[in-house]
Amino acid sequence: MHLLTIVGPTSVGKTAVAIELTLRIAGEIISADSRQIYKYLDIGTAKPDARQRKKVKFHLIDFVSPDEEYSCGQFARDAGHAINDIRSRGLHPVVCGGTGLYIKSLFHPLDDLPRSDKKTKERLRKMLEEKGIDYLYRRLSRIDPEWAQRIKPNDKQRILRGLEVYEITGRALSKRIGGVKKSRFLPYYIGLNLPRKVLYQRIDRRFDEMIRTGLLEEIESLLERGYSPQSGALRTIGYKEIIEYRQGRIVLDEAVERAKRRTRNYAKRQITWFSKIPGIVWYDADAPNVIEIILKNVHKARIV
Repeated sequence: MHLLTIVGPTSVGKTAVAIELTLRIAGEIISADSRQIYKYLDIGTAKPDARQRKKVKFHLIDFVSPDEEYSCGQFARDAGHAINDIRSRGLHPVVCGGTGLYIKSLFHPLDDLPRSDKKTKERLRKMLEEKGIDYLYRRLSRIDPEWAQRIKPNDKQRILRGLEVYEITGRALSKRIGGVKKSRFLPYYIGLNLPRKVLYQRIDRRFDEMIRTGLLEEIESLLERGYSPQSGALRTIGYKEIIEYRQGRIVLDEAVERAKRRTRNYAKRQITWFSKIPGIVWYDADAPNVIEIILKNVHKARIV
């Protein structure tokens, strides 16, 4: 079961291509973006706007609270449900995003792990606040020494997950992982890229546009809602730097420059990640006939 899967670095134009392609093949889009999952993070994540969402239905955006965590395993399960739903209605699912781990989890799923339990997670977080990360790591070392040795003693997310899995299942996390299951889905990769200089210029312009259209106000609203600057969502590139500016640690120009530089570095890492995946057909995202070229190859491969 092949899935059209559009990948590439941030700011390359994946969403625009995905919308036009999806309209041409009668489909719906499954977002594989680890930041667009969050509610209220709209401008800084370049989330599809209302006009774009009227054209095509998007799945897996705007459904996680900024103070909640969301794993690759959860994405793979949720994406699988969305794919089945789309196909049950006679439409074609199109996966689109730049989060490599999400893409990998969908096509190379790991062992089944339990869903996060809110009460267990809250209890562990309270323990973290009261007793510190060293205490939790020592506790993890007693119940799951193998997992504790695999991770760093200050890796808060993995320490909490190891403890959570043990409390939910009574079994060590290290005993539940290690194998790779066969996926129900096969990717047909469509890679989008641009010359590095052009891509970096686009990244810089897009962040300037985010500032102009209200990123500072969006962040202020998130903080007023009570979301912590230390939450995973607000550690996102762009949000993190503007919060540093808001806290008086840097001036606005420096915040903007840091965000641009970190975004450029992130784009470079994405290109490196996807370039290692075999079978990706790469396209110039700015080519005037890119949709027609992609469609020609898709039909030739008998994907849709």
